[in-house]
Amino acid sequence: MNLVTTWTTLKESDSDNLVLCVDFTETGRAEAGFPDLLAKMDYDGTFWHVSPPAVAPGAGIDGTAYVRSWFEPLKASGRKVHAVMGYCIGAVYAAELVKLLEEEQGEAPRLILFDPEPTSLENIYFQFGKVFGILSSILNEEDVAETREAMDRPLQQEGVTVEGYATQLYAKFRDVGHRAFERAGLDPEYSEEMWGTFSAFLSFLTYADHLDPWEGWQRATAVSSSNPRNGLNGLRQAGRDAVVAEELRFDKGHDVLLTDDEIARAVTKLLER
Repeated sequence: MNLVTTWTTLKESDSDNLVLCVDFTETGRAEAGFPDLLAKMDYDGTFWHVSPPAVAPGAGIDGTAYVRSWFEPLKASGRKVHAVMGYCIGAVYAAELVKLLEEEQGEAPRLILFDPEPTSLENIYFQFGKVFGILSSILNEEDVAETREAMDRPLQQEGVTVEGYATQLYAKFRDVGHRAFERAGLDPEYSEEMWGTFSAFLSFLTYADHLDPWEGWQRATAVSSSNPRNGLNGLRQAGRDAVVAEELRFDKGHDVLLTDDEIARAVTKLLER
């Protein structure tokens, strides 16, 4: 399968400093994104943001191949990467990119992570629920009941994997969604565009489960919020103490980590090291 990944320029500069940003924002989420952070920063560098392939979960893709499709355009550009920044589950991919870039460049880019956490069944459930909520206005009672059952039932079963769960959710919601779109008279072209975004989002959440970020995170600086369930805070609550090289803790919410003035100044200093 041909995986097509593009990198979008968030900020252009004549500087040789290229910084990669790893996050998924196309679903219209409430949390701030990297464009919000850059608007607060005073750093002379070029910033690229990843647009992952629109491939559905369960398509037989290996997580390593998935990330390599991100790496190939970077390699072809001939640009040296100064730093990689990842938000939430994007931190898993950021660590993998640093490993690939180190092999290519001969030295590792700086790794900066914002509330880093691995993907999980609970995370898939939560994130899918947010998308489900956005579209619930065009769903009837039967649609909602079917989708809720698809969300809840697998979590009561043993041996359910992240990819298996995401694949079931995608198949069910696509079926339910098509019926709802037809009833609402939505344009088929718009519908396919929406499903492309939705499949890319679920894959972004899913294929992180194929990767092991723990060793890579040992060289990272983590920027942590005060939310007890997010990032390293959530991992500690679950009894897993992820080791990073440095942790900067802020009394800020997870949703504003990438739009806070104090954090923007701290990140600028990290990039200037």
